[in-house]
Formats: sequence, structure tokens, C-alpha cells
Amino acid sequence: MKKLMLLAAAVVTLALVQGCASVQVADDLNGEKIAAAGTNVAHIYGNNWGIYCLSMPIIGGDIEKPGTMVWGKDTVCVKAVTDMVTAKARTLGATSTLDLKSNTSSFWIMPTFVCFYRDVEVSGNAVK
Repeated sequence: MKKLMLLAAAVVTLALVQGCASVQVADDLNGEKIAAAGTNVAHIYGNNWGIYCLSMPIIGGDIEKPGTMVWGKDTVCVKAVTDMVTAKARTLGATSTLDLKSNTSSFWIMPTFVCFYRDVEVSGNAVK
């Protein structure tokens, strides 16, 4: 049991150091068109996760600085991650972000009875 608790603490520590929000860009599309009109820029994927106590945010990813975290701010929602993805598209020179898709998930962190892990993913195609 001690080893399991140490492993859990190590995983949590690593997750906290790593940050909770990320944006990935795929700009090599092998000549494929990702939109009916306009010029391809990239396919963009954003992800953010956090820990909540009941419905109150404890820690989550910082959507303004992916790779870092924020305390007590509700950034793990579709709106916040969509803002992160569309902001990245704009910095790449896109004028539109098409085919936005989102996915949310949440699960209870077993031994706590009140804490939950929440995750949001959003992806879209950036075009000019």
C-alpha cells in the first residue's frame, strides 16, 4: 500500500510540473485540402484537464500559456479550450477555424469521494 501511495504521489507531482493545457499543430497535410474553400493553414488540437472538488476548480491548465497551470480558475470547459485553439489559429495567420469538434470527460478520483478529474479536447481546421 505504501508503494502504491508513493507511486500516486509521484504521478500527481509529475502532472503538476508538466502543466495541464496543450496545443498541437499539424501543418504538413500531405497536399490534402481540409476545407472546401480557402487555403490550408493547419489542423489544431487543444487539450486541457484539471482537478475539481465537487464543482469548484482546484487546478487546471492555463489556456493563455499552454504548458502551465492555474489554481482556482475554471479553465477546463469547451469555451476556454475553443478560445485556446482559435487563438492559436489566428497566430498562424488563419482567418477561419472550421469543423470544430469537442469532447469532454470526467471521472471521480476514487479515494477522495469529492474530487473529480475533468478533461476537454477541441480540434479544428485553420484556413485562410
